[in-house]
Order: sequence, then structure tokens, then C-alpha cells
Amino acid sequence: MARLLCIPAVTDAPASRRLDNGLVMHALEARHAPVVSLWVWYQVGGRNEVPGTTGMSHFLEHMLFKGTPTHPKGDLDKLLARYGALWNAFTSEDVTCYFETVPAERYPVALELEADRMRNALITEEETAAERNVIVSEREGLENDPSFLLGEQLQAVAFSRHPYAQGVIGSKDDIKLMTREGLYAHYRRHYAPNNAYFIVAGDAPAEELLDRAASAFGRLDAEAPIEPPKAPEPPQYGEKRVIVRRAGGALPIIQIGHKAPRGSDARAPALSALAVALGGATAGGGEAASGRSARLYRALVDTGLATQVDATFQLMKDPYLFVAEAHLRPGVTHDRVERVILEELDKMTRSRLGDEEFSRVRRQMLSASAFMTDTITWRAFRFGQLLATDSATSLAEWYERLAAVTAEDVRAAAESIFHEKGRVVGWFVPESS
Repeated sequence: MARLLCIPAVTDAPASRRLDNGLVMHALEARHAPVVSLWVWYQVGGRNEVPGTTGMSHFLEHMLFKGTPTHPKGDLDKLLARYGALWNAFTSEDVTCYFETVPAERYPVALELEADRMRNALITEEETAAERNVIVSEREGLENDPSFLLGEQLQAVAFSRHPYAQGVIGSKDDIKLMTREGLYAHYRRHYAPNNAYFIVAGDAPAEELLDRAASAFGRLDAEAPIEPPKAPEPPQYGEKRVIVRRAGGALPIIQIGHKAPRGSDARAPALSALAVALGGATAGGGEAASGRSARLYRALVDTGLATQVDATFQLMKDPYLFVAEAHLRPGVTHDRVERVILEELDKMTRSRLGDEEFSRVRRQMLSASAFMTDTITWRAFRFGQLLATDSATSLAEWYERLAAVTAEDVRAAAESIFHEKGRVVGWFVPESS
């Protein structure tokens, strides 16, 4: 029992190693449960696609669950389910990631499965055709969410050149036209040890975790180095606007985005605090989730103008968006809520948070950050996320940067991004069926 209560601090340093084939590996010893969580992060996502291939990285993620010559379709799921494992994958604008959290004694099995599908995935015509229908259905399901629909359009309008405009899941037409040959070429190009990194956290010495991973992945061959996408977003010279009209019973929504820096920027911790001040932070919500004490909640929900609010700053490889969102109450107009949001954003640029408010924001932000590293699975994920965006080289570094944020840092960060030239405004207007 004493061992279960011995939760390691977020300041624990990782052990790191680079293999001859280019794979970079990091291990965190975490002794509070007899499990191991391993994550393989590939440096490929929506930003690596061009018009005509949008959604290819996400489509390929699905195909990596269709088996290899050694482990036919369904074998991975059966093995992991037998051991009571947790496993999944996701694709973002920046990366594609696969993970398993398994009993510590099954760590070699999970390693073998991931090393196998890094280079040996079976991507057949039949499975491609079947999965295409699944992904089209997934796309159509997302289109039923007005917040997603508006956010996708806001993102497309915000970026005139950078591939962030394309999102992740891709257009329905591109998904329907995706070929097995295109998917396989994308796979062979991007799924290689020198275009990936490996994160493991678990119940064993860090060096032992790395030794086992090196045995599994070290035999794989590297591919030719991949040049990162080169499509920097040009300056924006004025506010952009988009209106989405869609039949349905949903409430009106407004989203206001401002161009924001990448995760490696010195302002990133202060912008994380800014998101908490405006939208709140709750355990499990990262640095941006609704909170009753947050400024937008008090200005919009407490006054009866909105049913819910949010403010988000995401850690990304390249400059992205800081977004404020509100779901309007019936009868409330978009322009009224827009004025209130812009007034609240302007206040953040002109005045520092008071001592009491800043203390609460700081406490919420640090608590949310600590929650993100409280379990072995979340610890490995958060570390990988920081590395993927060059936001920090360790959990400790990121926590220390958050802890060092001052009220003036928050005000200055707000002033640096909240201006008309970097703004994009989106309205969702529900229509009668």
C-alpha cells in the first residue's frame, strides 16, 4: 500500500537515448502502479498534407490497426485485451501517435507489436475500401457538431497558406478518392525510426525500459530524411470573418480566434495562464476548460448571455490560434456577445490580474498541469506532447516555466496577440429545417 501512494514528482528527469537508425527514446521511471505506458510519436499529421490528400495521415492511422504478416488483423486487439491493456491512437495537425498501457510484465509484447507495425503494416485494397466508408461516416458525424463545423471553417479562413488550414480529418471528397497506393507511399515515407520518437513511463528502472525498447526497434532501417513542410503563414493585415449557416436545433455559437505563437515561444506559458483566466481550468481539462470563476464565464454565463464558454491555447509546432468560444442563449444576438468577448480580451491587455485573481489562476493552472502527469498514461502523453511541439524538454521544465509566470507576463502576452489585424471571427447561425 505504501508503494501505491508513492507518486513520483513531476520533476523526475527522463533517461534518453538515440539509436543508430535515428529513433530517439525517452524513459520515465514511475513506480506508483505495476504498469508500463509506451507511446510512439510519428512526425506526420495534417501539416504534411496538400490539397487532394487532406486526411491521409488520419486515414493511415486507421489502417495501422489492420494487421501485419506477423500479426494479422485483430491479433493486436486480442492480445492487448487479454492482458487488460489500454490502447489507442490519434492524429493531430502535427503528429500521429500510438500507445499502449499494459501490465509491466507485458511490456515486451507491446514493444514487439509497435516495432512490427512501424515498418510491416498490411495496407490492402480491400481494407482501404472498407475503412474509407468508416472514415466518411466519422466525417459526417463530426459535421453534426456545430462547434466542430464552425471551428473547421474558422481554421480554414485563418490560414491562407499554412497547411493548418486543412485540419486533420480531411475533406469528404479527398477521403473518398484516397487510394491504397497513396496511403502506402505515405506510410513508407513517414513511418520510420528516424521520423519518430518513443516515450515510455512505467514500473521499472528507466535504463531497463530503454534497453528493451532498443532491442525491439534497433533492428529497423531508417528512411531518407524528410524535410518539414515549408509554408509559413504570411502576415495578416485585417480581421477575417466567416458565417456558417446550418439547419438544426443547435444554439448559435461564436468563436473568436487570434493568431498566437508556437509552443516553443517564450510566451507559451503566459498564454496558457491567459486561457485559464478567461476560460478556467479543471482537473482533466488541461489548461483550458470552463470554470465559474473565469472572466468569460462571469461576463457571459452569469449574465444570461451564454450557456457555456471556453478559451483555448494549444501547444503547436507552428503559430496557431488562441480561441474564445461562447454558445449563445436563445434570443441573444451574435454581435452583442462578440462585443462582450472583445471587451474582456481588451481588459486583459490593459490591466494586470489582481493579486487574488492571479493567485487563483496560477493555482488552477498548476493543478491542471499536475493532474496531467498524475497517472502513468497521462505522464507519458504529456511528456510526448511537450516534445512534439518543442515546448519543453521535460515535464519539470514545463512545470517550472508555468510556475514562473507573473501577472505582467499574462497581460503582456494578451497585448501581443489580441489585436484586430490578427483576428478571425466565426458565427454559427442555426437555420430552420
